Amino acid sequence: MQSKLGLDFKRVEYARQIAKSIADDVQNFVSNYTTIAVERTLCRLLGIDGVDSNQVPLPNVVTDELKSKGVLSHGAVFYISNAMVNTSLNPQEIAEKIANETLDITKLNVVPYEERMKAIEPLIKASIEKIKSNRAKREQY
Repeated sequence: MQSKLGLDFKRVEYARQIAKSIADDVQNFVSNYTTIAVERTLCRLLGIDGVDSNQVPLPNVVTDELKSKGVLSHGAVFYISNAMVNTSLNPQEIAEKIANETLDITKLNVVPYEERMKAIEPLIKASIEKIKSNRAKREQY
């Protein structure tokens, strides 16, 4: 096939391959950090705050633990809500126990979805209300 612009299609194909390779590398890099960032943010929205004995933020401790066990893709909220039902602890207490290595939330029995949602829903609603309130305050300025 002849190009109306006089382009060498072999070079065009080569450029496309290089562009795809670069795009794939960037996507892989961003995906790794995006998942961690999102899960840490969700931990914070559930009320997890503070640092461990090494001054590492507790949301980082929780997500790093889940990542090291290869289960971060299931989501921090899944494991935290499941732990809430299994232990009757709140997310902050769960994070502290993870930091102290006295609780492995990946080893707990999985409870039904409805029970996990019943445990976590009030925290999610409270976080949403806090965000709405803070936004309203900012809009008043």
